[in-house]
Amino acid sequence: MNLRKLVVCNCLIAWYLFSYSISSAQDVSQLAPVLAAQTVELQPVALTDSSTPSGSETNTVAGEPPFPSPQSPGTGNVNQNATGRGLPSTTYVFPTDREIGAYWLRNVLGPKAFIGATVTASFNTWVNLTPDEWGHRRGWGKRFGVAFLDNSMNETARELLSLAMNQDPLYYRCDCSGAWARTKHAIKLSFMARNSSGAYVFAPPKIVAPFVGPLVTRNTIYPSRFDSSDAARAGAYGLAASVGWNMVREFIYIWK
Repeated sequence: MNLRKLVVCNCLIAWYLFSYSISSAQDVSQLAPVLAAQTVELQPVALTDSSTPSGSETNTVAGEPPFPSPQSPGTGNVNQNATGRGLPSTTYVFPTDREIGAYWLRNVLGPKAFIGATVTASFNTWVNLTPDEWGHRRGWGKRFGVAFLDNSMNETARELLSLAMNQDPLYYRCDCSGAWARTKHAIKLSFMARNSSGAYVFAPPKIVAPFVGPLVTRNTIYPSRFDSSDAARAGAYGLAASVGWNMVREFIYIWK
């Protein structure tokens, strides 16, 4: 009786869909997938008995594949990354000139510039008075301005040299886990960068750039007793500061 009801329902649904397609002047071929889906959903379930080697009978749906064994490997399409965590893999795309320009603007006028200049000016005023000719209170403003100018020239040199060498100056957070692994990544990106294919290579612009600003300011704005040797010392401090800022980018700050 149940099978007869299902057959009758199938006939009524098919007749209704066919008559609707005729009245609306639609192509019958467009409704074929719908008819097939409706028919499959309402087809009577035919059960076949199969005996297992142990003699027990199991019911399976006719025309349907058997359920996979829980121990059988899956067939998902999830791409595993290098860490094997099953995360979707991403393809590296070299940044455009506009993206590099926006990155330069953030580093020149963003929090990095103001925080770095504030720390440098405060240290050279209240910890190590340099240069002492500028005094304390008024000298802090001069030191802040020089540090801000140093950062602007350093960032400009780094981005321009990176473009000339076809290297990516942006910072990318590590997709690894663990504090030590991420720390090594932050240190690595202080002297390495990605090329056009996405591979990490040695980046001379990141080594040279911290010396550009001090070479200019120590030989022009600073008192005459300062020279290029002082600029070299300031550039070495700048290299160490770049590692510290990469640590901030890696663990705290959201910008690249």
